[in-house]
Amino acid sequence: MVALLALTLTGCAPTPASIKFDGEPTATVHTLDAVAVKKATVLDADGKALDPQPAATELSWSVTPATVATLDKTNVKPVGNGDATVEAKIGDVKASYKFVVALPNKIEIAGYTAGTPVAVAATQALTATVMAGADKIDNQTITWESANTGVATVDAKGTVTGVSAGSSTIKATAGALSATVDITVGAAAPAAAVADAKDAKDTKDAKGKPAPADAKAPPAGSKPSGPKPTDAHPAAHPAPKAK
Repeated sequence: MVALLALTLTGCAPTPASIKFDGEPTATVHTLDAVAVKKATVLDADGKALDPQPAATELSWSVTPATVATLDKTNVKPVGNGDATVEAKIGDVKASYKFVVALPNKIEIAGYTAGTPVAVAATQALTATVMAGADKIDNQTITWESANTGVATVDAKGTVTGVSAGSSTIKATAGALSATVDITVGAAAPAAAVADAKDAKDTKDAKGKPAPADAKAPPAGSKPSGPKPTDAHPAAHPAPKAK
C-alpha cells in the first residue's frame, strides 16, 4: 500500500511541494466548541493545486501545545487561553497556521456614572461588552435584569427607566459571565424643571395672581408708596394735651 502510494506520488502525479490553507492565516475562537481544521490544498512546485488532490487520509494533523488546544480527528478542541499551532503534513511537506483561543473572562458595563441619580420616568441607556482580556468580543448575546423593578426597570437593549426613588442592581449576563451596576433613582425633578418652576413663581404677585408684565420690584431702600393725605383722609395728628 505504502509502495503503491509512493509510486503514485513520484511516477503518475506531481510531487507535493507545499500546502496552502483556506482563509486567514490565524484562526481565533472564543468558545470551547471544537472546530474543523482549515481546508488544506496540496500544491506542486509551480504553486498549482495537484489534480487530483491527495486523499484526506494522506494528510496528517497535529496541534501543540495541548494546554491550549488538542486534536480530535480533524477537529481542533480548545482547552485554554493562548496560541496554538495547527500543522498539516504529507510526506516531508508540512505547513501550519496559528490557532488562538481567547475565552471571554469578563463583561464591562458602561453608560452610568455612580452617584448620578436617574430621575423618575427618565431613561438611561447602558451598554455591555464581553471581553477576553483587553480584546472586545462581538456578536455576543446579552440579557438584562433589574433586582428591584419597583425602583428601576431595564429592557432587552439595556435601557433603564426610573420608577420610584431608591436603588436597584442592574445585571448583564452573557453565557457564564455576568456583571452588575447599582443604579440610583432620585425623586427630585431635573434642574431644568426646577428652573422653569422658579421662573413661573416669579411671575406671580403676593396673592398668587399673575403679576403685570411691566411690574417691577421697588428699588432697595425706597419708601413704600401710598395715597397722599387729603381733606377726606387727613393725616393723623397727636391728640391735644389736657389743660
